[in-house]
Amino acid sequence: MKVFIVGYGWVGNIFADNCMRAGWQVHATTRSVAKMAVMQQKGIHPYLIDFNDEQEHNPRLPSFFDLILISVSATKKEELTTCLQKFQQLATFLSKTNYSCAVYLSSTGIYPTAHFLIDETNIPIKQLDNKLFQVEQLLLAKLKHLNILRLGGIFGYDRIPGKHFSNKICPVANQPANYIHVTDICAIIWQLYQQGITGQLFNAVSPAHPLKKMLILKMAKKYNYIPPLNFQDAAQAEKIVSSQKLISQLGYTFHYPDPLDY
Repeated sequence: MKVFIVGYGWVGNIFADNCMRAGWQVHATTRSVAKMAVMQQKGIHPYLIDFNDEQEHNPRLPSFFDLILISVSATKKEELTTCLQKFQQLATFLSKTNYSCAVYLSSTGIYPTAHFLIDETNIPIKQLDNKLFQVEQLLLAKLKHLNILRLGGIFGYDRIPGKHFSNKICPVANQPANYIHVTDICAIIWQLYQQGITGQLFNAVSPAHPLKKMLILKMAKKYNYIPPLNFQDAAQAEKIVSSQKLISQLGYTFHYPDPLDY
């Protein structure tokens, strides 16, 4: 069984470890020469590829992958044209590869603030983040068997909610958390593959949405770091994103349904 991780970042590293423990052969791309040595030591087959580079990428890959995980971000700092060129390169590269299932890790950042529960269909396209939406559409048009996961804020292991605000002022006290634990991300990807699901869009967010102030204070106590100096109410309340479609269609039970348990 072979998996191809396109974008060997924090999530990709954890997913690769899970796959290797399950006996899968792991191939992965990185932009870092230093990372390649680490990947090789772990038994991963690395490929040095930067999709911002306009040259054609033709590494010698296996003829078939059971699963492809696309973990490349559309960052806020990128201009739209540059971002789409990067994903066009990525899509062209993957369109030459044979596989049975692909998963792209998108973001709930695609949604605007709303005063109702957001699902995958109740926000008009014109209100979605244009860059993130165009990237999703580009990949859907170019790649077969593609699922999209719109992830909440990613935490778990050494990533602790609220630690960024330790000994600082926290300006988002009254915002609800739309977070997901990396353990659930990996498990959901496995479920998509094992159930043979393709061509679907899912929000992937822990079902509980505690206020960030409550969450940060609990994490500070649990992990023994200094809490924020002060909390301020955000000028605008944040959205709440629903994962009900994923729960219903996959029959999925979250390992961490509440960020208070991260």
